[in-house]
Amino acid sequence: MTDNTPAASTQELLEQQLVAAQQSQRKLLTLVEANQAQIRGLLDCVQQLTLSCKGQDLELDTRLAKLRSRLTSESNVQALLPELAELCQVLQDRSEQGQLELKSSQDAMASLARNIAIIDDIPDQMQRELTYFQQELSRPTYSVWDHLPKINKLTGFYQSLLMERIEKGEPIPATNEHQQLAHELAHLLSDLEFRPEERDPIAALKAELAGSVTVERLLQAYQQVLNLLMGEIVREKNSSHQFLSAINECLNVVRDSVNDNWAVTVRNFGHQRDSNRQISNQCIELGDHVRNATELDDLKRHISSELLALRQILKQRESEQHSDFVRLKNSMDSMRKELATLGNEASGYKEKLVEQQKLNMVDTLTQLPNRAALDEHLKREYRNVRRYGSKLWVAVADIDHFKNVNDSYGHSTGDKTLQVVAMALKNSLRKEEFVARYGGEEFVLLLPEVNQEQVLQILNRTRDKIRTIPFKFRSERLSITVSIGAAQVGENETIQETFERADAALYRAKRNGRNRVELDQ
Repeated sequence: MTDNTPAASTQELLEQQLVAAQQSQRKLLTLVEANQAQIRGLLDCVQQLTLSCKGQDLELDTRLAKLRSRLTSESNVQALLPELAELCQVLQDRSEQGQLELKSSQDAMASLARNIAIIDDIPDQMQRELTYFQQELSRPTYSVWDHLPKINKLTGFYQSLLMERIEKGEPIPATNEHQQLAHELAHLLSDLEFRPEERDPIAALKAELAGSVTVERLLQAYQQVLNLLMGEIVREKNSSHQFLSAINECLNVVRDSVNDNWAVTVRNFGHQRDSNRQISNQCIELGDHVRNATELDDLKRHISSELLALRQILKQRESEQHSDFVRLKNSMDSMRKELATLGNEASGYKEKLVEQQKLNMVDTLTQLPNRAALDEHLKREYRNVRRYGSKLWVAVADIDHFKNVNDSYGHSTGDKTLQVVAMALKNSLRKEEFVARYGGEEFVLLLPEVNQEQVLQILNRTRDKIRTIPFKFRSERLSITVSIGAAQVGENETIQETFERADAALYRAKRNGRNRVELDQ
């Protein structure tokens, strides 16, 4: 019994240690679960913060989108730490840049407020409010939310002063903003297709807008363009109305012919039924007379009489059928004539629609496919990527310093530059590759079934070709270059996300010196 006592004590001690270890393990698991819940909460908070930062910068938006995707799928938080640290630095840089932009905007607002304050005959009340406003602007602004109300207030000053001048009937002085609106209207007119008889007035209007115009003339130009566009809409509406009216008339003729033919068919069925009944009765009577006849001469006379009656019935029936045939033929001829007329009108309308569709898919200035055509082509290529696993690169090209070309040499030179660059882009691509004008000075290229090395070769060859084009303006040589960003459609990625990555790569190319190609890795 004494020998068993130490063993029992040892077993009891081990059991106590096991219980203590299990309790420690449960506490540790509880702590781990709590820690994981806290980490998940922090990650959710980070994800919400990335959404609140959206819209400040294209490159930042792309990186934040990638981070949100990884936060959803990545279970190892440790793997995210390097990217989070790098992103924190980017956010800090963007915050510093935002503060500089806020300071610059506040200085511009202060300058505009001073300019408004020195305008002659400004109301005393507005003068006092402008003085207080300038004092308010002298204080530092730390956030956009503090800045926006000031912008609204300054806009209110300008609007009040403008309305007062309009009520007094004073002419509105043309500013740089008005000239910019005139230039933008001239540029938009280059993208629209007008009727032949309207092209000369539009060309004269574009030349006038490219120069210096008054506010009144600018408003008249907008009114002129709106009248032309509304006239085109009315013409299209009238054409559609005429076509629908022709269809309606043709359908009415067809309906009336069908109704008439149905009525004739019903009447003929009744006549044929009566004729068949008469013929049947005549045959029955003839059979009865043959069975009951005793004299051959009497039988002959009766048969001749019955046959004559049958011939009269058949003759009447034949005459009615001929009349019905003539009536049906005339009705069918009328229907064919109406359908032929409708077919000719439909063909003409279809040709107009096809021609209009072609115009709607082509940029009138560069003769490249436009944005609508790009959207259609993108959808088709994206379906191939998803269905067959094809490769597709999306590239965005932008003419460097294009605004300087317009400002220094005029919009006609800018238009010529767009045309030459568009032709160079088109001639640099193979048949299966696609280029479209996206808008302004931007072009989008779709390059299927190529790898990264081939994409670099194609885009750099295109960039060099544009760089070496001998642009000249009044014997002065112009240097025109393009910057290009490209991205390949990734797995489980929408085409819009790919385009955003390509656009972010273009932004890097601009930031890194322009006249270069950047790929999104």
